[in-house]
Amino acid sequence: MKRLLTCAEWVRVHYQAIIITTVILGLLLGLWTTTPGQALQQYSQPLTFLMILFISFSIRPQQFALLRYQPAAVAAGLALSFIYMPILCWVLARLLVSDPQLAIGIILVGVVPPAGMGAVWTALLKGDVPLAMAINGLTMLLGPFLIPPSVALLAGSSVTLSPWGMFQQLAVILLIPLALGIAGRWFADRLWDVRPYLPVLPALSALTAVLLMFAICNVNVPLITARWQLVPSLLGAVVLIFPLGFLVPHGLGRYLFPWPQRVAITYSSGMKNLPIAVGLAFASFPKLVGLPVALAFIVQMLTASLFYRYLRAQVEPSATRTPGSAGTKQAA
Repeated sequence: MKRLLTCAEWVRVHYQAIIITTVILGLLLGLWTTTPGQALQQYSQPLTFLMILFISFSIRPQQFALLRYQPAAVAAGLALSFIYMPILCWVLARLLVSDPQLAIGIILVGVVPPAGMGAVWTALLKGDVPLAMAINGLTMLLGPFLIPPSVALLAGSSVTLSPWGMFQQLAVILLIPLALGIAGRWFADRLWDVRPYLPVLPALSALTAVLLMFAICNVNVPLITARWQLVPSLLGAVVLIFPLGFLVPHGLGRYLFPWPQRVAITYSSGMKNLPIAVGLAFASFPKLVGLPVALAFIVQMLTASLFYRYLRAQVEPSATRTPGSAGTKQAA
């Protein structure tokens, strides 16, 4: 078990490098053959199911109680996830991307729930971790019901889609594994202490997401080479999503919430559960739709890391000034 925990920690620390390497490998290999990606694509639904099941086991039913005790903070997190981020991605897609399939991929980035990694960044910045986990759990639960109408509304007539069919796909890849994971955790907590084993599950979920990301990069190479002129505008749109996803909520939160809640809400907005978008792209759309999602993996991790450094620089000086100023007063 100790070896598994060590491996899980290694995945967590090096996840950004793993993502970048996977995207590059998938694209380079796609210049020669797309067979590996096509083989993995056949298993996209079970892989997405397992990915959500692993991460859902870390959600406890008690986390939803924060809706009662911190309603404003939870409501802000939900509004950012299901209103602000979808509209932001829709605006960027309309302004910068002319291909309808690529535009749908950018919209998918905006409509999916926040990622569980948001709670990790929140903890590192001494934010409100229970709030971050509550927002994550609620958005996962609401996602299957809100994502289909959101995509249908924002996509308009640019692409043919079935909201009911999308809901059925989300029920399989999100709602069922989420329910099984939460119920499994509830029962497991009554039988033994599972906390020492929990760090392994996010690592398994992350590695499953890496397989999906490799597949979507690999199978899209022929489409990229055929439409290479679209790539610069696509990159421009993807690069803007996450800085705006972090900076705007954080700036507005200064006037509404204390630091711990603001950090939790900001990372719940800026960190998106992109593996869900990958699974949905495979299940309900043409292959090209998944390309913006694959590129967003890299940009999201880089932005989250840079924003963490920015926020840490804000916290640490204030943390060092406070004791110093107190000490000066006592000496006087």
